[in-house]
Amino acid sequence: MAKLEFTYGSMGSSKTALALMRNFDLKEGGFNVLLLKPSTDNRDGSIIIKSRVGIEAEAKTYDKKDKLLVKFMDEILDCDCVIVDEVQFSTKKQIIELKKIAEEFNKPVYTYGLRTDFKLRFFEGSETLFKLADVINCLSKKCECGNEAIVNARYDDNGIIYEGEQVLLGSNDRYKAICYSCYKKGRLNGRRS
Repeated sequence: MAKLEFTYGSMGSSKTALALMRNFDLKEGGFNVLLLKPSTDNRDGSIIIKSRVGIEAEAKTYDKKDKLLVKFMDEILDCDCVIVDEVQFSTKKQIIELKKIAEEFNKPVYTYGLRTDFKLRFFEGSETLFKLADVINCLSKKCECGNEAIVNARYDDNGIIYEGEQVLLGSNDRYKAICYSCYKKGRLNGRRS
């Protein structure tokens, strides 16, 4: 039976680069890959998955209201595996569908995303993956202080922001991966002020 795999890490931990490299490797090996992303992630265009290292690929997208097994049934039947980037923006029902693709259709499903938001609250998709994934991988990234960067701190000119809507798209201009200690102390630069 195929497995549902979740690879998570803080921002800048190469999640998207790994998803795109896996996509490339599988396609080069002759496999038919269904590459997906939630439409919430439109930073690089509606159908583009792009890594900070510069690699990119076209993907099919889905909204929170979409039933994956309905929208992509032909592609699921035709593919050898499924790769989903920014999976944290998926709903619980969509994660259950990804699990079904792995179990009942015997197609490996590789997912990549964040564990928590800037307030350290689970995203719905990530929380469900922690419950259902057969394999869970954590990517490591260091805070400037040397500790593990597990927090995706949202910030502005005044420092770290602790309140606001869960989803506010951005990159290095709005978020920085830092450790929990720096987050609690309000330190973005990893050193004491």
